[in-house]
This record gives sequence, C-alpha cells and structure tokens, in this order.
Amino acid sequence: MSTPEHPRGLPPGTEALRPQVAALVSRSTDGLIGVRELLDSTEPLAALGVSSLSLLRLVDAVEETYGVLVDLGDRTLYTESLHGLTERLVRLGAEATP
Repeated sequence: MSTPEHPRGLPPGTEALRPQVAALVSRSTDGLIGVRELLDSTEPLAALGVSSLSLLRLVDAVEETYGVLVDLGDRTLYTESLHGLTERLVRLGAEATP
C-alpha cells in the first residue's frame, strides 16, 4: 500500500535516490541514454541500450559514489530496470551516503 512517506510501497530512500542513480547510468553510457528516459522507463537497463561496458562503468561509479559493493556475478544486474537497481542500492545501504 502506498503512503506519503513510501510511494508505491517502496523502501525508504528509493524515490529520492532514483534521479541520482539515473544520472550515474546516463554518465556510464556517455549520455546516450538520458536521465528523463531512464526515469520514465520500466524496461531493463539492457533493453534501453546499456551495454556490458556501460554496466562495468556504472558499477564502478556506484561503488565509488555510495561505498557499496555490487556483485558483477549476479545475473539480475543485467536484467534490472532503474527502479530495480535503485531498490538494490537501497538494500545495500546507499541511501545513507551522499
């Protein structure tokens, strides 16, 4: 159930973190995928055109920015949407940084 504090039942911090993560994704693709496109989409990042090289760059940026470790061996990383990635980062504790 949706509450004002937790829209659509998302974990705390998810909605506030989404634009920041979208910016990291956009930068990892050298701007080929825009922040607005990422925020509006429910498609997996790979379906939007995020390549394996961009995912590596994204993971590096996420780890550097938020101080969390993202397991590249986890195959779900390649099938997640921005929403799924953001939820994962919240679970990893990224909401506590910057």
